[in-house]
Amino acid sequence: MNKGGNSLSYIQIGNITVKTEWIAFVIALLLIMLIERFIYKKSASMFQDALFYYILVWKFSYIFFEWPIFIKNPMSVLYFSGGIWGHILGVVVAGGILIYKTKRRNETLIWKDWLYSFAEFYLLFQASVFVLSENWTVGIIILVVYILIAIKKSSNESPNWMFILIVLNLVFLSYNQKVFSIEGWTFLVISVIAVSFIVKKEKALLKTTISWTLIVILASSVALNFEKTNKTVLLEEAPDFELQTLSGETVRLSDYRGKKVILNFWATWCPPCKAEMPHMQNFYEEHGDEIEVIAVNLTSRDNGMEGVEKFARDYGLTFKIPLDVDGVYGEQYEIMSIPTTYVLDENGQIFQKIIGPMDQNTLESYLD
Repeated sequence: MNKGGNSLSYIQIGNITVKTEWIAFVIALLLIMLIERFIYKKSASMFQDALFYYILVWKFSYIFFEWPIFIKNPMSVLYFSGGIWGHILGVVVAGGILIYKTKRRNETLIWKDWLYSFAEFYLLFQASVFVLSENWTVGIIILVVYILIAIKKSSNESPNWMFILIVLNLVFLSYNQKVFSIEGWTFLVISVIAVSFIVKKEKALLKTTISWTLIVILASSVALNFEKTNKTVLLEEAPDFELQTLSGETVRLSDYRGKKVILNFWATWCPPCKAEMPHMQNFYEEHGDEIEVIAVNLTSRDNGMEGVEKFARDYGLTFKIPLDVDGVYGEQYEIMSIPTTYVLDENGQIFQKIIGPMDQNTLESYLD
C-alpha cells in the first residue's frame, strides 16, 4: 500500500528515535569546525561556542517548559525539545554569551564574520537534512556550492559572499517549504538583526544590502512557487478497520468521517511511545472536540492486554485504544517503526504520515 502525504523524518538508533534535523545539526557543526580548521586555517571560534550553548539550551529547555511530563518520564527529553520558546531562549542565551565573551576579551564583535559563520552553518545544516532524508542530489549540490564559496572566500573577503550564502539559504528554505516555519523565521530574524548592525556600522553597505535584499526576495519567490507548482500531494483513503477496545467497545474508523483523525500505532514497551503519550493525552483533553485521537495498540507485538490496560491506567489515557490482536492492521498500514501516526482529513484520506514521537505542539499544527 503506497500512502500519500508527507512524512516527518526520523532515524531509528536502537530503541531511540531521533529527528533527522537533530542529527543534521550535529553533522553541520562538525563540518563547519573542519572547514574553519582546514580551509580558513582558524582554531575554534566564539561562534562555535555560542552554537554549542544554543543547542544545549534549546534541547534541555524541554525540562523547564514541560516539567510535569519530564518528571513523569525523564526519558522524554531524548525525543523532544523546548519548541519555539526553546529556540528563542537558546538564541538569547547564545547571543548573550557571544557578546559577553567578546567584551571580556576586549574584542570588537565583527558582525560580518559572525553572520557569515551563521549563514554557512545553516547552509551545511540544510545540506545535511537533504542528504539524511535521501534527497542526495539537492544535498550534494548544496555541499559542492558551499565548498566552492568557502575556497573563494578564503582568498577574497568581499561581503558579497555573506549575501550569497543568505540567498542560498532562503532559496533552499523556500524550496523545502520551510521559509515560514520555525526554521525559516529563526534564520530570517537572526539575519535581519545582524545585517542591521552591519549597516549601522558600515553605512557604505546600505546600497549593497538593498540590492541583495531584492535578489533574496526574487530568488526565494521563484523557489517557493517552483515547489508549489511541482509538488503533488497524493491522498489515499485510509483502510477501514473494526476493532475492540479494552472495555469491549467497537471502534470503526469509517464512523469518524467528517472529522479529522490522529491515528496512532504504538506498543507499551516502546520508549518513544511512552514519551509521546502524555503529550497526546493533553492534546486530546484540549482539542478532542475538534479532532479525534485513536491510538491502535499493536497487541500482537505487545506484552498482552493486561499490560496495555495497566499502561492506559498509569498514563491516564482517555482517548480510544483499539486492540490489533491479530496484527492485521499493523501489516496493512505497513507499521515498521513505532510510534507511527497518520493524520486523516475529514474524508478519511491520509494527509500526513509521521514516524517517531510527537509533542503537543506538533499535534496542534494539524488542527488547521
